[in-house]
Amino acid sequence: MGAPVGNLIILVAAVILSSTVVLFATNVTSSQVQKEKMYIATSHVWYVNSSTSIAAIAISDTGPTDIVLNKIDVKGLQCEWNGTSNYVVYCKINGTMPGDLPLVTSINRSGNTTINIGEQPYIFEAAGEGLTIKSGWSIAFYIVIPNRVMVYDLSTPLRMVITTTQGVYCTETLVQTA
Repeated sequence: MGAPVGNLIILVAAVILSSTVVLFATNVTSSQVQKEKMYIATSHVWYVNSSTSIAAIAISDTGPTDIVLNKIDVKGLQCEWNGTSNYVVYCKINGTMPGDLPLVTSINRSGNTTINIGEQPYIFEAAGEGLTIKSGWSIAFYIVIPNRVMVYDLSTPLRMVITTTQGVYCTETLVQTA
């Protein structure tokens, strides 16, 4: 009778000690990981004509770590960063967005485009792979979308998905006319 009770006590002690070690290790590793926090400040989609639409998205990094953007999808279309008919221009802004993004129909794919946001001029340039937003900064995008948004999409919600290294962020916006 003494040996089974002794074995049971040793087994319970081993389980309690191993549980304590696992909880401690989980607490240490989870507290060391810095999680990103992204805020979608504004989003728009404008139907320009049957061959072109313009999307505008402004996001802010409100977390303690930088955010790396992997891709942007508009209505299920993965937007090419610097394609020929589908491309993205962007501007990094130190701090929060100074205002809403206005409609711009003349976007220069190969050079810079100056756009006034909140009565201040900002220079937008062609995007490349893997854009990074510094902590506390914002970034504004204009995306030229060919043949994807149609006239019957006007006044209907359209989904935009922003994918980062740590998460996926979704927003919906109503399609407006240019």
